[in-house]
Amino acid sequence: MLKKYFHELMAWDLSLSNWVIKRRDQRTRKVFQVVTYLGSGYVWNFAYLILFALGTDNIRAILMPVVFAELLGLFAIIVLRNLIKRERPTAKTVCLVHLPWQSNSFPSHHALRVSMLAPIFGTAYPSWLPSLVFGAAMVSVSRIYLERHYPLDVLAGSFIGLVCAWLVLFEPLASP
Repeated sequence: MLKKYFHELMAWDLSLSNWVIKRRDQRTRKVFQVVTYLGSGYVWNFAYLILFALGTDNIRAILMPVVFAELLGLFAIIVLRNLIKRERPTAKTVCLVHLPWQSNSFPSHHALRVSMLAPIFGTAYPSWLPSLVFGAAMVSVSRIYLERHYPLDVLAGSFIGLVCAWLVLFEPLASP
């Protein structure tokens, strides 16, 4: 019975992905090609260095839980991708440095990262939260639109990102 539900879920995932792909247009694709980089590790690791070097004390204080959440998320990504080994919707993988686990699709690391960053920065700067959530949603949708991930990859990545944020914000790990 569980196997039946799993197959139905996977069929829904593929169906939703195909529905999105059939509705693509060139202008939106170009926009999402830029938006998707807002979830990139290269972009954020560079941003963390700049924020640490040039940011205020308040920004630097936020970076410690962010880095810890990034490491938790990376651990989850590597473990799950190596266990599940779900192929990406397309074979194109564009990375400056390609690691074996990056070929796999489940869960989405971009979705994890932006879903982790939105509540962490949103807690420190509540007026930013709506924009951060909107940005996280756009990055997540871009991953499906550009055929880098299936919807379930993105949902799982977002969920793990929220859990990582919760762990560093509200659990004893967050306070000395």
